[in-house]
Amino acid sequence: MKHKRPYRYRFTNQFEYAGLKNRIQMMNQARSDEAWWRYALLWVATVLMVMACQSEQTTSEVTHRPDFPLINPTRILVTKLEDSPLWGRSLTYYQRKNKLKTATVLQFNAPFILNLKDSVLTLAENYKAQTLVYINGKPVSAALLAKLKIDYVEELFVLHQFDGIDNPDPNPYRILIQISKQSIPMRPDRQQLVTMLKAAGMSDHPLGVTHTYTMNKLLEATFFGYKDVFVKRTKNQHLKIQEEFISDIDVFINGIPVDPKEVETVHVREVDRLYTHERPFTNWMRTKKRQSRYALLIKTAPKRAKRDSSYYVFSPFYSGDF
Repeated sequence: MKHKRPYRYRFTNQFEYAGLKNRIQMMNQARSDEAWWRYALLWVATVLMVMACQSEQTTSEVTHRPDFPLINPTRILVTKLEDSPLWGRSLTYYQRKNKLKTATVLQFNAPFILNLKDSVLTLAENYKAQTLVYINGKPVSAALLAKLKIDYVEELFVLHQFDGIDNPDPNPYRILIQISKQSIPMRPDRQQLVTMLKAAGMSDHPLGVTHTYTMNKLLEATFFGYKDVFVKRTKNQHLKIQEEFISDIDVFINGIPVDPKEVETVHVREVDRLYTHERPFTNWMRTKKRQSRYALLIKTAPKRAKRDSSYYVFSPFYSGDF
């Protein structure tokens, strides 16, 4: 004889007696304390990891290993500055010696506060009030640089303090020079230093720089006579290369190399984009395979130059007839 299960309404909780009994028994059981050591071990491991990280961070902040032996006062002073917060080098020149060979270390980047003119070291005008000079580890007047010949410079470092720090140094630039008692021969590696310093005296951007102009920006730049645009406007609103650039420039119009005189055929309204580029000094301060110092690239939109064009110029720097 079959027994029918009682009918269960959908709105009631449907508990099975056996399952409910097991749950009640589990809830009434006493909790085991055997796993306490696992939590203790996890806590100890966490504390040890935190202590190890703090120890490693403290060691990295305090310890500074110089990249050269401290064999003269200049190197000692460089290391002392680099142990201070947020000081970095913009110029490094020294000899790295070991048992097998001697190698020259030459590294540089902006800002270029030191240059070379007529074999004499010169401090850039914009940095004179912010720079301290040291020779053989001793502070000297910046005017003494004019009496110092590059032939006697054995090691040279330029350091600067980074911007955006609390209580910045009133003199955020340092020039540190180690001089030799006798003139140092001009080797190829030393010639690289001399070339770089000469380029810094000739250009504000020895490593190169590029500018981009739309037509409206070009109108403004030529109105005020900016030098970095390389061109000027004639009375009939055509372009013309400025005199100081015309002898050392490559010109491209729509990607095609042309004679610099061809720029005079371009109406300012035709210019879609104009790019100016001063190449790095390594390209134009060399005798073999020298490149022009400047490059001018013009992309045109010829339809703009037509009188019936729907493109009109609305600029306070343009006085053309349409």
